[in-house]
Amino acid sequence: MTIYLDPMDELNTIVHKIRTAPDPEVVLVVPPENRALRDEINVKLLAKYAQDSQKQLAIRTDDPLVSKYAAVNQIPVIALEETAAGEADGETAEDNGFAPEAAAAKDENGPSRRPKRERPGSGRAGYERVFVVLLVLAAVLGLAYYHLPKAIIVVTPKLIDFAETLELPLAELEGAEMVAAQATLTRRTPATGRKTVGITGASGVVALINQSQSEVVVKKGTVVETSSGIQFQTVRDVVVPAVQAQYFMDIPTGLTAGKAEVEIAAVEPGSRGNVAAGRITSIHGYDLEVRNVEPTAGGEDIVLQVAAEEDLKRARAMVERDAAQELSDAIKAKLGDGIMLEETFKIEIQWVNLSQAGEETSEVFASGMCLGKAFMLDTGQLGEEVAQALAAKVPPGFMIDPRTVSLGGVQLVEAGQEYLLRVEARAVIQGVITPNELADMLAGRDVGEFPDVLAADPAIARIEVENGVKDKLPTLPRWLKIKVEQPSY
Repeated sequence: MTIYLDPMDELNTIVHKIRTAPDPEVVLVVPPENRALRDEINVKLLAKYAQDSQKQLAIRTDDPLVSKYAAVNQIPVIALEETAAGEADGETAEDNGFAPEAAAAKDENGPSRRPKRERPGSGRAGYERVFVVLLVLAAVLGLAYYHLPKAIIVVTPKLIDFAETLELPLAELEGAEMVAAQATLTRRTPATGRKTVGITGASGVVALINQSQSEVVVKKGTVVETSSGIQFQTVRDVVVPAVQAQYFMDIPTGLTAGKAEVEIAAVEPGSRGNVAAGRITSIHGYDLEVRNVEPTAGGEDIVLQVAAEEDLKRARAMVERDAAQELSDAIKAKLGDGIMLEETFKIEIQWVNLSQAGEETSEVFASGMCLGKAFMLDTGQLGEEVAQALAAKVPPGFMIDPRTVSLGGVQLVEAGQEYLLRVEARAVIQGVITPNELADMLAGRDVGEFPDVLAADPAIARIEVENGVKDKLPTLPRWLKIKVEQPSY
């Protein structure tokens, strides 16, 4: 089906003509004066609306700009010159309606002979021809009167500020892309840990007391210790005598426990082995009593600087902090005209070298391979996708003006394992005026009924009679010319 556009047709009128076309294949003939399709966004929307209406669309035009935008949006283009040439090839030469007779004359007298002259008395035929011409002219005038409009109605579409909160899956947006940067960082911090290490062991002498009737041999290396667990070892074998009877003038006066002394050395070096007299009270493996009559001495310590756990945490925190700043800057350097969604910025660190807690050192270090990732938004592409999503929510009878789309707050929402981009989108939507339907609605109405029409069709802002009858409109819709006036923003 071929649709011839009017030079004044706007996008909403063109869209309506496509949607109401009964054929699935539509060819739009665009006159040079029409400017609606010289706008790239209008052509893109036209392609989308045609696809939504399941129409196979083609454009017939000689306008290079319209042809360019149509080709970008995959709309076939037919040049008007090709159509005109095809029509010229199919025409037959006619001469004011008398061509058939001339052709007949040509067939009768041969291809190279002229038609015969009319004989006298043929004037009647001429009058009849004139009469036929007058009848045809009268019929044409009658048809012109029947079809030409008797009234011009100017209709202004309604403009509405339209706002909608859109939630768009971030991973599905063509205008969103994951960008990554990588770096290896090492950070150092002074060690604050302190560790006391014994360098010499304490030594002393203990007395071993035997209350039994048999002597006891105490082996070298026998452990004696204090009540707090500080251990010493004997440094040689020693024999502890058994209990002995005491006599006075050959008369037994009592029993004396066996006693022996032996040198001891602390098991662990350090000042902890310097214990006071009388603190060593037990012996391992023997039923003996043990005491150190004198304090043990000689145990000495040294204090070492070591890596504390807090030092390690501080070094790792320094890597994490600097990695976040460095990788964020590296990603932003790749963005160009895009913007980074700060909420999606994440860093991953694989630790490759760390100091160990308790390690003797004056400096603690941490090294890690750092990977930073974040989503980047192409604002131009995002605007187009938001405009398409917003257009899908426009109420029936209205269409969106993509030039008016603006983005308010943009917020990232975490939904399970994915992100949603929540956008406050605004635009101006314009009522779609269908001239044929409006002509059917207005035909035969009084001008005073215009408010009822406005109430019935929310897409119309104003109706005025520009030319023609002022009180009652013609009864035939074809006698009404509907002129859609573009509203001002």
